[in-house]
Amino acid sequence: MPFQFHFENPHALHEDGRIGHEFRLRLAFAHREGARLHWIERSDRPYDEDMLAGRWVDMHAVAGARLATFLPWLETSAASGAVELDFVHRVGLRRRPLAQRRLEWWVLALDGPDPDDPDDEERDWALWCGEQRLQCDGAGIAIAHDLEEVERRHGRGRPPYPPGFAPPD
Repeated sequence: MPFQFHFENPHALHEDGRIGHEFRLRLAFAHREGARLHWIERSDRPYDEDMLAGRWVDMHAVAGARLATFLPWLETSAASGAVELDFVHRVGLRRRPLAQRRLEWWVLALDGPDPDDPDDEERDWALWCGEQRLQCDGAGIAIAHDLEEVERRHGRGRPPYPPGFAPPD
C-alpha cells in the first residue's frame, strides 16, 4: 500500500534572537517493523556539528539519537504493524547583520517488509523535499523568511536519493 508524507503546520519562529520555522511531517507506515528513515539535509550554513556545508548528510543516521525530531521514530522502534508518526522539526538561524542560509531536506521513508509476503524484496517508499531560505539585512532584520515544500511523491521499488548522495546498502 503506498503511503505519503503530509506537510503540516509550517509557521515562522521569531524567538531568542533567531528566525526560522517549525513544521510537522506526518507519515503513516503500513509495516513499522523493518521500516527505514533517511532524513537527508544540505545547507550552506550547517546548524549541527555533524553537517558539512554544501553536502547531503543523513541527519537521522548521524544525529538521530540526540535530535528531538527523531523521538517518535526511536520510541516506536519495536512496534510492528501500522503506525502513524509525527516528526516536528524546529530549525532557525541567529539574527545577525547579513546572516543568510539555504537549507534543503530530502526525507525518504521505506515501509517495512510485508509480513504476508516475506519473499517480496520491493518496498513502498515516500519522499518529501523542502527548502528553507533565511536572510537578514545589515541591521539583522529578517528580509527573507521562506519555507516551502518542493516535492512530495511515493512509489514502490528502488527509492530516489539526492544527486551526489551515496545511498546505504
